[in-house]
Amino acid sequence: MNTKLLFVMLITLIVGACSPSVPSNPADRFAGTWSGTMSMTDDPTVSAVAIVTIPTGCSVNQPCGDATNTSNGCKWEMTLVSVNDDVFEYSYSKSLEGDCEALGTGTLTLNPDGTLFREHKFPDFTITGTLTRR
Repeated sequence: MNTKLLFVMLITLIVGACSPSVPSNPADRFAGTWSGTMSMTDDPTVSAVAIVTIPTGCSVNQPCGDATNTSNGCKWEMTLVSVNDDVFEYSYSKSLEGDCEALGTGTLTLNPDGTLFREHKFPDFTITGTLTRR
């Protein structure tokens, strides 16, 4: 009888050790500092370097990093809206630097090559561009 109990306990221990661990925070795949040139969709001749910083441990509906436009000195706080597969959706929650309102929402899409495609929709225009990890 003790042999059967010991065998069952051993199998339970082995199966438990082989079980996948609790999945990490899906937003953590986007963590880091990213930069790249953004262009306006309605006027591709206008461009600016953007820097996006995302910390680890972000939660939905909470502040999660910031975005900076180096050409005008504006910096905004980002709030995580959702993470669905390879898409990180955010909104600007407040201005941190410069004279720019916190307007619009955007997405960061993780590309197979490890870059991010960024699209941010302001009320009057949209900016897009590819960001690389710094």
